[in-house]
Amino acid sequence: MGDDAGRHALCGSWKLVSFELRLPNGGVSYPFGTAPRGYVFYNAQGFMSAAFMGADRVKPQSSDLADTSKTVNYDQFNAYCGRFEVKGERVIHHVEVASLPQWCGIDQERVFKIDGDRLILETPPLTINAQAPTAYLIWQRV
Repeated sequence: MGDDAGRHALCGSWKLVSFELRLPNGGVSYPFGTAPRGYVFYNAQGFMSAAFMGADRVKPQSSDLADTSKTVNYDQFNAYCGRFEVKGERVIHHVEVASLPQWCGIDQERVFKIDGDRLILETPPLTINAQAPTAYLIWQRV
């Protein structure tokens, strides 16, 4: 798929179906649970936005915005946005805003595949503790 065709194919709204961390030893974990919630959006002007969370995320008892368990909620939520470009089978997210401070101002590269109404995104190995898992996300076009 050419870069323009790939960019056009990505454009639209996608709902998160699954999020796996695949470990080098063959193990699989689900950091956002087995039923994560989220969306990724790509537009024709070259911008993208992604946000996802665990379905079992803790909801504070109070409606006071200062009364939030930041540790639990932070661990169960991730969001970022910025420009994107397609290079062959890879999409590069040029992150401008992110819930993870380590991602602000850097590029996040993903191998992508579109299969009917499904989008599969796979990361290169990530730095998480001493492990180097690969994130494997499946999205459904909405």
